[in-house]
Amino acid sequence: MITGRKSKDAPEVELRDLTSLLSPRSIAIVGATPDSRRVGGRPLSFLRRFDFPGTIYPVNPKYREIDGIRCYESVTELPETADMAIICVPANGVIETVRECQAVGILAMTIYTSGFSEMGGDGASLEKELKALAESKGSLICGPNCQGVANFNDRMVANFSSTLGRDEISAGPIGFVSQSGLFTGIVAAECYRRGLGIGYLNSTGNEAVVDYADMIAYMARDPRINVVAGYMEGVRDGNKLRAALRVAQDHNKPVIILKVGRNLKSAEAAASHTGSIAGSYEVYKAAFRQWGVIEANDVAELFDLIELFSLSPDFSKGPRVGILTNSGGIGVFCADKANDLGLQLANFSPGTKAKILEKLPAFGSAQNPVDFTLQALNDAEAIGWHIEQVVKDPNVDAVLAFFGVQMLNIDALCVELVKANKLNNKPVVVGWMLGDPSMPTRLRAEGVPCFQDPSRALQALRALVKEEEKNSEHISSSDVNGANTFIRRMAESGVRQLGESTAKQALDLMGIRVTRGKVASDAEEAIGVADEIGYPVVLKVESQDIAHKSEAGGVRVNIEKSNEIAQVFNEICASVREFDSNAKIKGVGVYEMIEDAIELIVGVKRDPVFGPIVLLGSGGIMVEMLKDTVIRVAPVSHSDAVGMIEELKIYPLLKGARGRVKSDLDAVADILTKLSNFTLSTELIAELEINPLMLFAEGKGVCAADALISLSAAGDPFTAT
Repeated sequence: MITGRKSKDAPEVELRDLTSLLSPRSIAIVGATPDSRRVGGRPLSFLRRFDFPGTIYPVNPKYREIDGIRCYESVTELPETADMAIICVPANGVIETVRECQAVGILAMTIYTSGFSEMGGDGASLEKELKALAESKGSLICGPNCQGVANFNDRMVANFSSTLGRDEISAGPIGFVSQSGLFTGIVAAECYRRGLGIGYLNSTGNEAVVDYADMIAYMARDPRINVVAGYMEGVRDGNKLRAALRVAQDHNKPVIILKVGRNLKSAEAAASHTGSIAGSYEVYKAAFRQWGVIEANDVAELFDLIELFSLSPDFSKGPRVGILTNSGGIGVFCADKANDLGLQLANFSPGTKAKILEKLPAFGSAQNPVDFTLQALNDAEAIGWHIEQVVKDPNVDAVLAFFGVQMLNIDALCVELVKANKLNNKPVVVGWMLGDPSMPTRLRAEGVPCFQDPSRALQALRALVKEEEKNSEHISSSDVNGANTFIRRMAESGVRQLGESTAKQALDLMGIRVTRGKVASDAEEAIGVADEIGYPVVLKVESQDIAHKSEAGGVRVNIEKSNEIAQVFNEICASVREFDSNAKIKGVGVYEMIEDAIELIVGVKRDPVFGPIVLLGSGGIMVEMLKDTVIRVAPVSHSDAVGMIEELKIYPLLKGARGRVKSDLDAVADILTKLSNFTLSTELIAELEINPLMLFAEGKGVCAADALISLSAAGDPFTAT
């Protein structure tokens, strides 16, 4: 058993040691058959085809031998304890088979059989029983309902994908994990087509025990693996995924994920803007960005990135790209695309330009992109010279050499491109459009990524630009103790929804400035409050049953005279009762009117997979219209918070564009880190929203003008009522 690192943000995480599952020295196949076309026949066929060096034990009472190998009636008859068992028996026989394996000491199992939780009902109950049985003995189970596992570097193929029987898959530096069995076969076929070697090809199925995170961490630790990639539908434990991705970062292994299910409706949102904005895919997207995942947007990009990182394991030092082409038109297209992707055309040094001009035809261009015209047709050494100068230029971080319709001089060009790729640790990518079809495979065999479309080549290069890692920073525990005590008292007294007045008390205890004022029970008291804080004032209904006060007619702003208070007070109460006759009105809040400020929304929503999610966006009544929001998974450091601010569409406005006064962005970042650390310190917060958060000019801070907090039931941190 391997554990992830322990931090103040999360408990220690268990990441399982999968050695006996993925590198077994002996394998029992329970349900083996002599027909290699059937699921029970493929493991034996594949293990022999790929020359598995260990011992294979077919198990099936129907046969005395299979393919010349003795077949046993039960695992209890094996002459030794196998390291791993492949189980391909009907669902109603799986539990008993697992018990037999455990009885003889086989604790690693790959279960192909379907008919479990994916079927619901009795299948879900059967899987629950399987999980409990596995955990009782510490068994490693991959599946059920999976296509199996494979470790080509150790010639161990326990995956029944038919692709493996058709193509000669070679060993290599790619580790792949999929929550779709069929997708492993697709990846195997595409890697074969591109001439790429695979290390691991693992299907996790229903993940009753071994899950996606376990696979990522184990493959990342293998020194033979350059890149870990995967197809993901979803995970159950975000904190465990974070621990696995940290293992990958510690071992300098890029992780590429194609996340599907992006448009599924999230769980029913709580009655707040924050709940409706933070959709499930957006949370995954934020987590991936924070934790270093390179996300593929489609299948083609997934394969491109797998190729790129398997052959070019070094990240780019930055976004400055040097481009060389045999066509000025392609060069212009690449320049446009690079700009669209956020890459920069490198400014070549004078020395580089001079060197290129030494061997460039008079009608070529030594500017970036370099146009060496038709020189590649008969002078491969000159092309190598140009590429070498660009690769060596200190102003260049990565290089794209793109050739269109190149059919001649192939051998010599291949030699020059391979040589250039070995000059230093800068990534070199080749583009090869409609030229000699043998070139891409030849280049890949020599460690040079090759793409047939300039857009895909540059998209891949963009993925090589590594995001700067940010260290988490925290406020001290003393900043949250008072608020924690207050929230705990509320929860213990049965309160589940804190209206504006009570929520502001919690914010005040966190050191967050709130608008002056209080709740008045009648019009006369409201006049007294307004006279005390000064005009103009804002009147707002106080009711835990009304989440959006404006929609209920429960807000009136800019009340400038005391003789207006009584009428407005009564109008608000009447309007709210008409909106919801069952709403309990505690009174009407009277608060200072804040002007000359920009309205933002900040909040926290507790996600069942990833925990607290911190949100920032354009606020007020325009929050849903503008759809200008950014989220991060807690913990959010100050630098994370600054990044969130910079992603807002209104960021130019906040930093003082067009002569506007610059806003106090440090104060916004401070609020985000406070909310992050507060919600990490207690499981009682289901949701917290400040809308609007009034943002003032630089140096003048922020002020919470409205707030709402939903609490979880004690001991049930993910269920708000």
